[in-house]
Amino acid sequence: MKINLRQIEAFRLVFQTGSMTTAANLMFVTQPAISRLIKDLEATTEFTLFKRTGTGLFATQDAVLFYNEVEKSFIGLSHIVSAARTIRAKREQVIHVATTGAFAYQCIPYALTKFRERWPNVRVKLTVTRSSEIMEFVATQQCDIGLTVTPPSPAGIEFEALPSFPVVCVLPIGHFLSRKEIIEPADLVSEPLFLSPLGSLLQQRVARAFVDAGVPMQVVGEFTLGSAICEMVAQGSGVSILDALSASGTGHEKVLTRRFDPAMEFEPKLIFPAGISHSQPMSTLIKEIKARLKAVRSSIE
Repeated sequence: MKINLRQIEAFRLVFQTGSMTTAANLMFVTQPAISRLIKDLEATTEFTLFKRTGTGLFATQDAVLFYNEVEKSFIGLSHIVSAARTIRAKREQVIHVATTGAFAYQCIPYALTKFRERWPNVRVKLTVTRSSEIMEFVATQQCDIGLTVTPPSPAGIEFEALPSFPVVCVLPIGHFLSRKEIIEPADLVSEPLFLSPLGSLLQQRVARAFVDAGVPMQVVGEFTLGSAICEMVAQGSGVSILDALSASGTGHEKVLTRRFDPAMEFEPKLIFPAGISHSQPMSTLIKEIKARLKAVRSSIE
């Protein structure tokens, strides 16, 4: 039995559209050409595929059974096409990085600038999102590198620890608390607070510090980006407790930082899909990310 792909394509379109004319338009051929393909297929299979009535074209029971098998083949073909695109993307060297907002401003742009000096033709895709989504992207191999502070689950993920950053209190210039070297929860009892989003590891730890001190928090805003938090502080809208990496990256002259007690550390991690070796460009990017974070950490000591 010799069946060619053109006959299968014609059959599939006629079955889906119920029209020889529409199928012909979709295949950019004439209607008689479609009719010939269907007749040849019927001759090869030795059963009738379609019957014409006064109201249109109808598929036979044999055609329905045959179509189900054809669809399985086309689904398999779509997987092959998708695999080919993935292979082509890897050949074209696309590196997908997923990160939280803390790294998007102060770390990644600097690391990418150095990276492009060596790999100018490698494309980098950056996604800024929540830690939970970053871990999901990495575990399912939807991205190559993740930057997060949430302890990664071991399944499908490998990680490397990065330089840690102290958690600090961010104040507007001239604030009365700026006279103190160390800020405690009791100092902030009447201060409006801008914090990272509810459920984030940092806010959980800050909330615990206030509970332990027996001090209520007056949270007036929750922002994903540290730069937005620092801008609110600069405008005199409140104060914040933030990681020093985010606070140092704003370049804002209207805010200052003070140590926060109890002491906390912001502990970022690089995460990767487990069991996948790093390409040379990816290894270079990882090296530059580490170098940038080390430099920032040294500058705030």
